[in-house]
Amino acid sequence: MKRRFVWLAIAAIAIGSAVLVYRGPGRSIVRGHLGDVAATMLVYAAIGLLSRARIGWRAAATMAIATAIELGQVFWRMESSAGELLFGTTFDGWDLLAYGVGVGVAVAWEGSARPLKYADCLAGNKLPAS
Repeated sequence: MKRRFVWLAIAAIAIGSAVLVYRGPGRSIVRGHLGDVAATMLVYAAIGLLSRARIGWRAAATMAIATAIELGQVFWRMESSAGELLFGTTFDGWDLLAYGVGVGVAVAWEGSARPLKYADCLAGNKLPAS
């Protein structure tokens, strides 16, 4: 059921694209933090497409990658626009919160994409074999 990760990636790219073209009020917050949420969702989707790991492992790996990149901003400087777009330019502790939100959204997305067999179980119906 890799489709859920494809759709998550599409949603993340759409959000990220909207963030890049947004010029309204609060642009720095939208660009800085909503973009981080979308980027983390995309990383989670990529890990989901490449790995059969459990949700918790995917979430932990995504958070580890995002945190490593954020902490790396303390030590490195991007010299290109592409580098700045992909890795950022300065460390911001609030970005870590945005990454957590992105992982939470991705996990919730994956949970909502699961079949409703668990709801059937709660309703007293037998859970189908998987």
